[in-house]
Amino acid sequence: MLESEGSDLSDFRRYESYRWFVEYDGVAVGSVALKNISHSMSYDEIGYGIEQGHQGKGIATAAVGQLVRMCFCESPLRKLLAYVHDKNVASCRVLRKLGFTQEGFLREHYIISGVPENELLFGLLKHEWEQ
Repeated sequence: MLESEGSDLSDFRRYESYRWFVEYDGVAVGSVALKNISHSMSYDEIGYGIEQGHQGKGIATAAVGQLVRMCFCESPLRKLLAYVHDKNVASCRVLRKLGFTQEGFLREHYIISGVPENELLFGLLKHEWEQ
């Protein structure tokens, strides 16, 4: 999987997805990613995850903040999307801190362990972020 993903946004159209590992005290504790890129519409979906033992330390906020900066400064992207389980309060907080707006509530949109679950859709526009 990693071989098919990029990490250098200077040749943005080369890959369909990009991934970076998040390091904390010299140890990889998670990752941030771009996926489902729409080159024609200049938006993509971000994804992120931090190991459970390292959550609650501001690592996700810092990592996603860096990802947002890279996307808007080093690529032609104009909008970022994020899908979050509706009960994932911490992840919603990360996105709101970074200026994302909740744009939708998707009923039974995601299946976890065979059970349909609701998701929230968040979005951030480049011109909002620049302000």
